[in-house]
Amino acid sequence: MSGLYLAVNLVVLSVPLAFSWYGPLRFVDRWREFLPACLAVAAGFIAWDVLFTAGGIWGFDDRFLLGPRLAGLPIEEWLFFVCIPYACVFTYHAFGTLQVPVPPVRTARFLTVAALVLSVVLLVLYPGRAYTAVTSGLLAVLLAVLLWFRPAWLGRLWLTLAVVSVPFVLSNGVLTGLRFWTYPVLNTAPGEIAGRVVWYDNAHNMGIRLFSIPLDDFLYAALLIGLNVMVMEWLTARRYHAIP
Repeated sequence: MSGLYLAVNLVVLSVPLAFSWYGPLRFVDRWREFLPACLAVAAGFIAWDVLFTAGGIWGFDDRFLLGPRLAGLPIEEWLFFVCIPYACVFTYHAFGTLQVPVPPVRTARFLTVAALVLSVVLLVLYPGRAYTAVTSGLLAVLLAVLLWFRPAWLGRLWLTLAVVSVPFVLSNGVLTGLRFWTYPVLNTAPGEIAGRVVWYDNAHNMGIRLFSIPLDDFLYAALLIGLNVMVMEWLTARRYHAIP
């Protein structure tokens, strides 16, 4: 099913993009901060992606891709680091604009501490598994920074992560094999099976899945979205002279 990965990206992006000009939301007014934040974060994730793809830690099934690759990554993978953050940060922005109730400060800090402890524990338990170790280590650093600076938007970030977890399971489920009607199971990819848009070598992750999704992906998503929000809010604060 050529183009499946592109279709997932576009479906995820479609509704947030369509409502970005909607009066009460006007996410376009935050593009000045979001776009550079998104590109800066994407640069780091793409470099990471290139290394892990080359190392066989994960990879992509060409049958679900358009074909062109850049630096060893499918074009769709490059788009992933724009489409997914856009949809999630739009949700974060909408919650703020619409004044949706968010977890109180104490709850947000408790969740951050708990996630930090979990990240450190995973880093200690899986030091030799590259995906788990790198993701949990970087997430621990991000959470420590958030605890240190205690941003006012921390509760809204946690609400966003909770809400987007539902579409995340659906979209990432499609990418990681949450379907059974397309191709037979073939033992061709290292430590994995064919017939998935994205495959993983389980020797480099926890080896635990929710449906078809490695649990490591949830840490990865929290890191990706958290960094996008943090950098965007930092740029916003600079714009309005809230920080030097």
